[in-house]
Amino acid sequence: MRIRQIDTTNKREVDRFLRFPLQLYKGNPHFCPALETEMRAAMDRARHPFYRHSAADFFLAEADGDVLGRIAAVHNTQHNHYRQVKTAFFWAFDVVDDFQVAEALFEAVFAWARARGRDSILGPRGLVGSDAAGVLVEGFDQRAVMGVPYNFPYYNDFLVRLGFEKLTDHLSGYLPASAELPPRLRALAEKVSQRRGYRLVHFSNKDEMRRWAPAVMAVHEQAFAGSHEWHPVSKEEMQMVAESLIAVADPRLVKLVAKGEQVVGFGLLYPDLSDALRRHDGRVHPLALLDLQRESRRTKWLIANGVGMLPAHQNLGGNAVLYAGLYEAIRQAAQYEHIDIVMVNEINFKSRSDMENLGAKWVKRHRSYKRHL
Repeated sequence: MRIRQIDTTNKREVDRFLRFPLQLYKGNPHFCPALETEMRAAMDRARHPFYRHSAADFFLAEADGDVLGRIAAVHNTQHNHYRQVKTAFFWAFDVVDDFQVAEALFEAVFAWARARGRDSILGPRGLVGSDAAGVLVEGFDQRAVMGVPYNFPYYNDFLVRLGFEKLTDHLSGYLPASAELPPRLRALAEKVSQRRGYRLVHFSNKDEMRRWAPAVMAVHEQAFAGSHEWHPVSKEEMQMVAESLIAVADPRLVKLVAKGEQVVGFGLLYPDLSDALRRHDGRVHPLALLDLQRESRRTKWLIANGVGMLPAHQNLGGNAVLYAGLYEAIRQAAQYEHIDIVMVNEINFKSRSDMENLGAKWVKRHRSYKRHL
Protein backbone atom coordinates (compact mmCIF):
# COMPACT_ATOMS: atom_id res chain seq x y z
CA MET A 1 0.00 0.00 0.00
CA ARG A 2 1.15 3.54 -0.69
CA ILE A 3 -0.23 7.00 0.13
CA ARG A 4 0.04 9.39 -2.76
CA GLN A 5 -0.73 13.09 -3.11
CA ILE A 6 -2.56 13.43 -6.40
CA ASP A 7 -1.94 15.92 -9.17
CA THR A 8 -5.15 17.96 -9.34
CA THR A 9 -4.36 19.07 -12.90
CA ASN A 10 -4.52 15.42 -14.01
CA LYS A 11 -8.12 14.55 -14.88
CA ARG A 12 -7.57 10.81 -14.48
CA GLU A 13 -6.23 11.23 -10.94
CA VAL A 14 -9.04 13.61 -10.02
CA ASP A 15 -11.52 11.03 -11.35
CA ARG A 16 -10.00 8.32 -9.14
CA PHE A 17 -10.34 10.56 -6.10
CA LEU A 18 -13.91 11.62 -6.86
CA ARG A 19 -15.26 8.21 -7.79
CA PHE A 20 -13.86 6.12 -4.97
CA PRO A 21 -17.00 6.64 -2.81
CA LEU A 22 -19.11 5.23 -5.66
CA GLN A 23 -17.13 2.00 -5.40
CA LEU A 24 -17.13 1.96 -1.60
CA TYR A 25 -20.89 2.45 -1.20
CA LYS A 26 -22.07 0.65 -4.33
CA GLY A 27 -25.50 -0.82 -3.70
CA ASN A 28 -25.94 0.97 -0.38
CA PRO A 29 -29.39 2.64 -0.40
CA HIS A 30 -28.45 5.09 2.36
CA PHE A 31 -25.62 6.74 0.42
CA CYS A 32 -26.13 9.77 -1.83
CA PRO A 33 -23.21 10.87 -4.02
CA ALA A 34 -22.03 14.45 -3.94
CA LEU A 35 -22.66 16.60 -6.98
CA GLU A 36 -19.55 15.88 -9.02
CA THR A 37 -19.31 19.38 -10.50
CA GLU A 38 -19.02 20.90 -7.02
CA MET A 39 -16.30 18.45 -5.98
CA ARG A 40 -14.39 19.07 -9.19
CA ALA A 41 -14.63 22.81 -8.54
CA ALA A 42 -13.18 22.29 -5.07
CA MET A 43 -10.11 20.64 -6.63
CA ASP A 44 -9.62 23.30 -9.31
CA ARG A 45 -6.85 25.52 -7.96
CA ALA A 46 -7.02 27.86 -10.96
CA ARG A 47 -10.67 28.76 -10.50
CA HIS A 48 -11.86 28.15 -6.94
CA PRO A 49 -11.55 31.39 -4.90
CA PHE A 50 -10.44 29.45 -1.81
CA TYR A 51 -6.96 28.96 -3.30
CA ARG A 52 -6.38 32.71 -3.53
CA HIS A 53 -5.82 32.80 0.23
CA SER A 54 -5.46 29.20 1.45
CA ALA A 55 -4.25 25.71 0.54
CA ALA A 56 -5.53 22.15 0.21
CA ASP A 57 -4.10 18.86 -1.05
CA PHE A 58 -5.70 15.52 -1.82
CA PHE A 59 -4.38 12.03 -1.05
CA LEU A 60 -5.17 8.48 -2.16
CA ALA A 61 -4.33 5.16 -0.53
CA GLU A 62 -3.62 2.58 -3.24
CA ALA A 63 -2.61 -1.08 -3.48
CA ASP A 64 -2.29 -3.30 -6.54
CA GLY A 65 -3.96 -0.70 -8.72
CA ASP A 66 -7.00 -0.32 -6.44
CA VAL A 67 -8.02 2.71 -4.38
CA LEU A 68 -8.46 1.84 -0.70
CA GLY A 69 -9.12 5.30 0.69
CA ARG A 70 -8.93 9.04 0.18
CA ILE A 71 -8.58 12.21 2.24
CA ALA A 72 -8.07 15.95 1.81
CA ALA A 73 -5.90 18.23 3.96
CA VAL A 74 -7.00 21.86 4.24
CA HIS A 75 -5.26 24.95 5.60
CA ASN A 76 -7.79 27.79 5.79
CA THR A 77 -5.88 30.97 6.61
CA GLN A 78 -9.07 33.01 7.06
CA HIS A 79 -10.34 30.61 9.72
CA ASN A 80 -7.01 30.62 11.54
CA HIS A 81 -6.63 34.39 11.44
CA TYR A 82 -10.18 35.02 12.68
CA ARG A 83 -10.03 32.36 15.41
CA GLN A 84 -6.38 33.04 16.30
CA VAL A 85 -5.52 29.36 16.05
CA LYS A 86 -3.10 27.13 14.13
CA THR A 87 -5.48 24.49 12.86
CA ALA A 88 -5.72 22.37 9.73
CA PHE A 89 -8.84 20.55 8.54
CA PHE A 90 -9.35 17.06 7.19
CA TRP A 91 -12.09 16.54 4.63
CA ALA A 92 -13.43 14.10 2.00
CA PHE A 93 -12.34 11.11 4.11
CA ASP A 94 -13.49 7.73 2.84
CA VAL A 95 -11.85 4.38 3.49
CA VAL A 96 -12.34 0.62 3.34
CA ASP A 97 -12.80 -1.25 6.60
CA ASP A 98 -9.08 -1.43 7.38
CA PHE A 99 -7.65 0.66 10.22
CA GLN A 100 -4.13 0.54 8.82
CA VAL A 101 -5.30 2.29 5.66
CA ALA A 102 -7.06 4.98 7.68
CA GLU A 103 -4.00 5.42 9.88
CA ALA A 104 -1.71 5.85 6.88
CA LEU A 105 -4.02 8.43 5.31
CA PHE A 106 -4.14 10.48 8.49
CA GLU A 107 -0.39 10.25 9.02
CA ALA A 108 -0.04 11.94 5.63
CA VAL A 109 -2.43 14.70 6.75
CA PHE A 110 -0.65 15.10 10.10
CA ALA A 111 2.71 15.47 8.34
CA TRP A 112 1.18 17.94 5.88
CA ALA A 113 -0.23 20.04 8.73
CA ARG A 114 2.96 20.00 10.82
CA ALA A 115 4.97 21.14 7.79
CA ARG A 116 2.73 24.22 7.71
CA GLY A 117 3.15 24.98 11.40
CA ARG A 118 -0.27 23.69 12.44
CA ASP A 119 -0.76 22.34 15.96
CA SER A 120 -4.17 20.67 15.64
CA ILE A 121 -6.53 19.01 13.18
CA LEU A 122 -10.30 19.29 13.08
CA GLY A 123 -12.95 18.06 10.71
CA PRO A 124 -14.40 16.88 8.53
CA ARG A 125 -14.63 20.41 7.14
CA GLY A 126 -14.34 21.55 3.53
CA LEU A 127 -13.21 24.64 1.72
CA VAL A 128 -16.37 26.69 2.26
CA GLY A 129 -19.25 26.50 4.70
CA SER A 130 -21.60 24.80 2.25
CA ASP A 131 -19.30 21.77 1.87
CA ALA A 132 -20.77 18.69 3.51
CA ALA A 133 -19.19 18.08 6.91
CA GLY A 134 -19.41 15.65 9.79
CA VAL A 135 -19.12 11.89 10.29
CA LEU A 136 -22.38 9.99 10.70
CA VAL A 137 -22.48 8.33 14.14
CA GLU A 138 -26.24 7.65 14.51
CA GLY A 139 -28.95 6.94 11.93
CA PHE A 140 -27.19 4.54 9.58
CA ASP A 141 -30.55 3.05 8.52
CA GLN A 142 -32.07 6.38 7.48
CA ARG A 143 -32.70 7.45 3.86
CA ALA A 144 -30.13 9.35 1.87
CA VAL A 145 -30.42 13.12 1.71
CA MET A 146 -28.76 15.33 -0.87
CA GLY A 147 -25.70 17.11 0.51
CA VAL A 148 -25.63 15.23 3.81
CA PRO A 149 -22.68 12.86 4.38
CA TYR A 150 -23.12 9.12 4.80
CA ASN A 151 -20.45 6.71 5.99
CA PHE A 152 -20.10 3.28 7.54
CA PRO A 153 -20.19 2.85 11.35
CA TYR A 154 -16.48 2.00 11.58
CA TYR A 155 -15.43 5.58 10.70
CA ASN A 156 -16.04 6.82 14.25
CA ASP A 157 -14.12 3.87 15.72
CA PHE A 158 -11.14 4.61 13.47
CA LEU A 159 -11.10 8.30 14.40
CA VAL A 160 -11.25 7.56 18.12
CA ARG A 161 -8.37 5.08 17.78
CA LEU A 162 -6.41 7.79 15.97
CA GLY A 163 -6.74 10.10 18.97
CA PHE A 164 -9.60 12.32 17.79
CA GLU A 165 -12.10 13.66 20.31
CA LYS A 166 -15.60 14.99 19.80
CA LEU A 167 -15.79 18.68 18.93
CA THR A 168 -19.56 18.94 18.40
CA ASP A 169 -22.51 17.07 16.92
CA HIS A 170 -25.11 18.13 14.36
CA LEU A 171 -28.61 16.68 14.44
CA SER A 172 -30.92 15.91 11.53
CA GLY A 173 -34.61 15.21 11.88
CA TYR A 174 -37.87 14.41 10.17
CA LEU A 175 -41.10 16.39 9.96
CA PRO A 176 -44.16 15.45 7.87
CA ALA A 177 -45.04 18.23 5.45
CA SER A 178 -48.67 17.82 6.50
CA ALA A 179 -47.87 18.91 10.06
CA GLU A 180 -49.81 21.97 11.15
CA LEU A 181 -48.14 25.08 12.50
CA PRO A 182 -48.91 25.15 16.25
CA PRO A 183 -51.78 27.62 16.85
CA ARG A 184 -49.75 29.65 19.35
CA LEU A 185 -47.01 30.19 16.75
CA ARG A 186 -49.54 31.26 14.15
CA ALA A 187 -51.11 33.69 16.62
CA LEU A 188 -47.66 35.00 17.57
CA ALA A 189 -46.76 35.53 13.90
CA GLU A 190 -49.89 37.63 13.35
CA LYS A 191 -49.31 39.59 16.53
CA VAL A 192 -45.68 40.54 15.94
CA SER A 193 -46.33 41.34 12.27
CA GLN A 194 -48.82 43.97 13.41
CA ARG A 195 -46.95 45.27 16.45
CA ARG A 196 -43.35 45.13 15.28
CA GLY A 197 -43.82 45.65 11.56
CA TYR A 198 -42.29 42.39 10.35
CA ARG A 199 -43.21 41.39 6.81
CA LEU A 200 -42.39 38.49 4.51
CA VAL A 201 -40.49 38.86 1.23
CA HIS A 202 -41.57 36.30 -1.39
CA PHE A 203 -39.86 35.15 -4.59
CA SER A 204 -41.25 34.01 -7.92
CA ASN A 205 -38.00 33.35 -9.79
CA LYS A 206 -34.28 32.82 -9.24
CA ASP A 207 -33.24 36.20 -10.64
CA GLU A 208 -35.12 37.85 -7.78
CA MET A 209 -33.27 35.60 -5.36
CA ARG A 210 -29.92 36.67 -6.83
CA ARG A 211 -30.77 40.35 -6.29
CA TRP A 212 -31.51 39.72 -2.62
CA ALA A 213 -28.59 37.33 -2.05
CA PRO A 214 -26.11 39.96 -0.69
CA ALA A 215 -28.61 41.04 1.98
CA VAL A 216 -29.24 37.41 2.96
CA MET A 217 -25.52 36.68 3.20
CA ALA A 218 -25.08 39.72 5.44
CA VAL A 219 -27.76 38.36 7.78
CA HIS A 220 -26.12 34.93 7.72
CA GLU A 221 -22.78 36.48 8.66
CA GLN A 222 -24.20 38.25 11.71
CA ALA A 223 -26.54 35.43 12.75
CA PHE A 224 -23.80 32.78 12.85
CA ALA A 225 -20.77 34.85 13.84
CA GLY A 226 -20.89 33.30 17.30
CA SER A 227 -20.70 29.75 15.97
CA HIS A 228 -17.39 27.92 16.41
CA GLU A 229 -17.56 27.04 12.71
CA TRP A 230 -17.95 30.55 11.35
CA HIS A 231 -15.21 32.71 9.89
CA PRO A 232 -15.21 35.51 7.32
CA VAL A 233 -15.16 34.44 3.68
CA SER A 234 -14.37 36.36 0.54
CA LYS A 235 -17.04 37.94 -1.65
CA GLU A 236 -16.25 35.40 -4.37
CA GLU A 237 -16.72 32.48 -1.97
CA MET A 238 -19.98 34.00 -0.75
CA GLN A 239 -21.24 34.26 -4.32
CA MET A 240 -20.26 30.64 -4.97
CA VAL A 241 -22.22 29.42 -1.94
CA ALA A 242 -25.23 31.55 -2.86
CA GLU A 243 -25.25 30.32 -6.45
CA SER A 244 -25.03 26.67 -5.42
CA LEU A 245 -28.10 27.13 -3.19
CA ILE A 246 -30.04 29.10 -5.80
CA ALA A 247 -29.33 26.37 -8.35
CA VAL A 248 -31.38 23.81 -6.38
CA ALA A 249 -33.89 26.15 -4.75
CA ASP A 250 -37.61 26.39 -5.41
CA PRO A 251 -38.19 30.18 -5.21
CA ARG A 252 -41.62 29.63 -3.67
CA LEU A 253 -39.97 28.00 -0.65
CA VAL A 254 -37.48 30.77 0.14
CA LYS A 255 -38.72 33.46 2.52
CA LEU A 256 -37.16 36.55 4.01
CA VAL A 257 -38.33 38.49 7.05
CA ALA A 258 -37.93 42.24 6.70
CA LYS A 259 -38.59 45.23 8.89
CA GLY A 260 -38.97 48.27 6.71
CA GLU A 261 -36.31 47.88 4.04
CA GLN A 262 -33.95 45.83 6.22
CA VAL A 263 -33.73 42.05 5.90
CA VAL A 264 -33.61 40.64 9.42
CA GLY A 265 -34.10 36.91 8.79
CA PHE A 266 -34.29 34.18 6.17
CA GLY A 267 -35.58 30.65 5.71
CA LEU A 268 -34.64 28.22 2.97
CA LEU A 269 -36.24 24.95 1.93
CA TYR A 270 -35.23 23.15 -1.25
CA PRO A 271 -36.25 19.96 -3.06
CA ASP A 272 -34.29 16.80 -2.28
CA LEU A 273 -32.79 15.54 -5.55
CA SER A 274 -31.00 12.55 -4.00
CA ASP A 275 -32.84 9.94 -6.09
CA ALA A 276 -31.69 11.58 -9.34
CA LEU A 277 -28.15 12.02 -8.01
CA ARG A 278 -27.98 8.29 -7.24
CA ARG A 279 -29.28 7.38 -10.68
CA HIS A 280 -26.42 9.30 -12.30
CA ASP A 281 -23.68 8.79 -9.66
CA GLY A 282 -23.65 12.52 -8.95
CA ARG A 283 -22.56 13.41 -12.48
CA VAL A 284 -24.03 16.24 -14.51
CA HIS A 285 -24.38 15.61 -18.24
CA PRO A 286 -27.33 16.56 -20.49
CA LEU A 287 -29.42 13.51 -19.60
CA ALA A 288 -28.64 13.84 -15.88
CA LEU A 289 -29.41 17.56 -15.92
CA LEU A 290 -32.80 16.88 -17.47
CA ASP A 291 -33.47 14.19 -14.86
CA LEU A 292 -32.47 16.55 -12.03
CA GLN A 293 -34.89 19.16 -13.34
CA ARG A 294 -37.67 16.59 -13.51
CA GLU A 295 -36.83 15.33 -10.02
CA SER A 296 -37.24 18.84 -8.61
CA ARG A 297 -40.84 18.81 -9.89
CA ARG A 298 -41.76 15.32 -8.70
CA THR A 299 -39.87 14.71 -5.45
CA LYS A 300 -42.01 14.45 -2.34
CA TRP A 301 -39.13 15.41 -0.05
CA LEU A 302 -37.94 18.82 1.09
CA ILE A 303 -34.68 19.71 2.83
CA ALA A 304 -34.61 22.40 5.50
CA ASN A 305 -31.06 23.66 5.90
CA GLY A 306 -31.04 27.39 6.33
CA VAL A 307 -32.74 29.55 8.94
CA GLY A 308 -31.13 32.67 10.38
CA MET A 309 -32.16 35.81 12.23
CA LEU A 310 -30.17 38.93 13.12
CA PRO A 311 -29.20 38.80 16.82
CA ALA A 312 -31.07 42.04 17.59
CA HIS A 313 -34.29 40.47 16.27
CA GLN A 314 -34.00 37.06 17.89
CA ASN A 315 -36.59 36.17 20.53
CA LEU A 316 -38.90 38.93 19.25
CA GLY A 317 -41.22 36.68 17.25
CA GLY A 318 -39.64 37.11 13.83
CA ASN A 319 -38.98 33.38 13.67
CA ALA A 320 -42.72 32.74 14.06
CA VAL A 321 -43.40 35.02 11.07
CA LEU A 322 -40.82 33.08 9.08
CA TYR A 323 -42.19 29.63 9.99
CA ALA A 324 -45.74 30.75 9.22
CA GLY A 325 -44.63 31.89 5.77
CA LEU A 326 -42.79 28.64 5.07
CA TYR A 327 -45.72 26.51 6.23
CA GLU A 328 -48.07 28.40 3.94
CA ALA A 329 -45.65 27.99 1.01
CA ILE A 330 -45.46 24.22 1.59
CA ARG A 331 -49.23 24.01 1.73
CA GLN A 332 -49.63 25.93 -1.54
CA ALA A 333 -46.93 23.93 -3.33
CA ALA A 334 -48.90 20.72 -2.52
CA GLN A 335 -46.12 18.58 -4.04
CA TYR A 336 -44.29 17.76 -0.82
CA GLU A 337 -45.05 15.15 1.84
CA HIS A 338 -41.84 14.99 3.90
CA ILE A 339 -39.27 17.41 5.31
CA ASP A 340 -35.71 16.52 6.27
CA ILE A 341 -34.34 19.06 8.76
CA VAL A 342 -30.59 18.72 8.42
CA MET A 343 -27.46 19.56 10.38
CA VAL A 344 -28.65 21.58 13.39
CA ASN A 345 -25.79 22.11 15.82
CA GLU A 346 -26.57 20.40 19.12
CA ILE A 347 -25.54 23.55 21.03
CA ASN A 348 -27.85 25.75 18.96
CA PHE A 349 -30.58 25.38 21.56
CA LYS A 350 -32.83 28.00 19.97
CA SER A 351 -32.99 26.16 16.63
CA ARG A 352 -33.34 22.81 18.33
CA SER A 353 -36.21 24.10 20.43
CA ASP A 354 -37.92 25.67 17.40
CA MET A 355 -37.72 22.44 15.44
CA GLU A 356 -38.94 20.33 18.36
CA ASN A 357 -41.86 22.71 18.93
CA LEU A 358 -42.79 22.21 15.29
CA GLY A 359 -42.83 18.44 15.87
CA ALA A 360 -39.47 17.36 14.44
CA LYS A 361 -38.02 14.01 15.52
CA TRP A 362 -34.22 13.73 15.46
CA VAL A 363 -33.06 10.66 13.51
CA LYS A 364 -29.40 11.30 12.60
CA ARG A 365 -26.29 12.59 14.32
CA HIS A 366 -23.10 13.78 12.58
CA ARG A 367 -19.91 14.41 14.56
CA SER A 368 -17.02 16.79 14.10
CA TYR A 369 -13.67 15.96 15.72
CA LYS A 370 -10.49 17.60 16.90
CA ARG A 371 -7.00 16.26 17.62
CA HIS A 372 -3.84 17.99 18.84
CA LEU A 373 -0.66 17.27 16.91
